[in-house]
Amino acid sequence: MIKAIIFDLDGTLIQTEVLKAESYAQAIHSLTANSVSEKHVLDSFSKFVGLSRPEVVKGLYKDFRKDLENNLYDPTPEAVQEKLIRKRLSIYHEMLNDYMLLSKHFCLFNLALLESAQQNGFRTVLATMSHFTEAQKVLDAMGVTDNLDLILTRDDVNQGKPHPEIYLKAANILKVDSEECLVIEDSVNGIKAALTAKMPVFAVTNSITKRAVHSANLLEDKFIIDDPKELKTRVYDFIIEKRL
Repeated sequence: MIKAIIFDLDGTLIQTEVLKAESYAQAIHSLTANSVSEKHVLDSFSKFVGLSRPEVVKGLYKDFRKDLENNLYDPTPEAVQEKLIRKRLSIYHEMLNDYMLLSKHFCLFNLALLESAQQNGFRTVLATMSHFTEAQKVLDAMGVTDNLDLILTRDDVNQGKPHPEIYLKAANILKVDSEECLVIEDSVNGIKAALTAKMPVFAVTNSITKRAVHSANLLEDKFIIDDPKELKTRVYDFIIEKRL
């Protein structure tokens, strides 16, 4: 029987994956003196959705190393990646402080499931690879903090997704079995983390993750939701099925 529903944040409750992608694209475009197009970065970013910040930066650095090193005063790998982090965070934090921008990216049907789950007595958890300060800004903007029994961020674990640590920690804190948790994710790495934790998972895809989720062949079709309007019904159908 399902007792807890665990939600990812970026790309699941709010399309901050889109904003993150755009912030990296703008940063690399700027740091390479416009020699790398923002579209090129956006295409590359799809491979790193769901990973922690250091892993994303490492991956993008590898993809655009030559252009970055050619345009920066100190071309050492450490210096280039640090410069990229600082530039990208400056852009991203401006985005997070823009409520009107954030509100346009709310995942309304996924948020409706969160509210419904809380009202129906399920334990509700946020498990995100964002750091706490960034996650809290987004949660405040959405006004959903009171709907959550537990908030876990990248700051609470040693291993990022696709490692299952964050999901296993949530189950441990709630004192429930993995099989009693249901995960709502959007990315391949998040799906892998949930499955490794032996938790059932629904993937609600978006423009960045849809192709990767389908091609990964990690889930049966019934657990992949391309139209978020179907999420609530399909989740509750699954929960009822588990009770029978």
